[in-house]
Amino acid sequence: MSPDGTKETAPAAELCPPTAAAQWLRRDTSGVIANRNPSTKPRVSALRLRTRPPAPHKRIREPTASIIMAQDPRALLQKAEKALQGAGSGFSFFGGREEKYQNAADMFVQAANAFKMQKQNVDAGKAFEQAAQIQTNKLNEPDDAANTLVDAFKAYRKEDPQAAARCLNVAIDRYCSKGNFRRAATHKESLGELYEQDLGDTKSALEAYESAAGWYEGDNANALANKLWLKVADVAALDGDYNKAIDNYEKVAEQSINNNLMKYSVKDYLLKAGICHLASGDLVAAQRALERYRELDPGFATQREHMLLVDLCEAVEAKSQEQFTDKLFQYDQVSKLDKWKTTILVRVKNSIEEADDEFA
Repeated sequence: MSPDGTKETAPAAELCPPTAAAQWLRRDTSGVIANRNPSTKPRVSALRLRTRPPAPHKRIREPTASIIMAQDPRALLQKAEKALQGAGSGFSFFGGREEKYQNAADMFVQAANAFKMQKQNVDAGKAFEQAAQIQTNKLNEPDDAANTLVDAFKAYRKEDPQAAARCLNVAIDRYCSKGNFRRAATHKESLGELYEQDLGDTKSALEAYESAAGWYEGDNANALANKLWLKVADVAALDGDYNKAIDNYEKVAEQSINNNLMKYSVKDYLLKAGICHLASGDLVAAQRALERYRELDPGFATQREHMLLVDLCEAVEAKSQEQFTDKLFQYDQVSKLDKWKTTILVRVKNSIEEADDEFA
């Protein structure tokens, strides 16, 4: 007790005596652990980070002339030609000549790809063809040659479609000889597009599409086959072969009627077939076809496509171009007529006008 009557408390140091370690060690704010003894040197904590001196700047090597030459398609082509000449000269043992021919073919392919990079597509196609010749005549690798000719087709297509067709035809023949009809069908379809779009050769396009469709069917790829049968029908109708078009539209409609994914499109196939009947000038056949279409698809009678065909048959029978045009206009307000339908229907309309002129 203090003289004034208050209770004395012990100093904090006496209540919590420092440990021996605390008496000798302390940690400063910079992370340095120092001893109380001033004669000892502080030790740097492991927490302090060490920085490395900056790495010296590395000098970037400039591309050498050989690297630049390697990217030059003409230089690559010359190397390929020299490699081909070297493979055919002198004596080679233990299969060395075959390896040289393979190396030459690879160089021609490299040159072709370099030409493609520079958009020199005709030169690229020629280089691919040279590689394919080596693969065929020297290496006896028809499969590799066929693949290389497909590359040549792609290179030639825009600038030399005739050469493209020639290369792809050879590749397709080789796929067929190996029994790879699925792959042949894919390329035959591409060939048909080339004939149709780039060369304007409708006859060859139809032959290509029909062959491809048949090969797809043989491979049980019915969806791909039907797509091409419809293509055959479209092209045949535009070319004026309405009977072939009708046969293919009706064929696909019959195959699709029980297919949940395809049956919705049946009404369009039947509409196109009916339009072709009208374009052929046989109104009686068109009316009979409508009866068969209703039997094939009972729901077709309630569709707008069926009503349009009925209206058009009546307009043709009445020899009324105005009625024909009016019915088409009403239909087009709801369902737009595509280019194919418009083209064929204009022909039907013109045939009505010609009939009116005959009786005028």
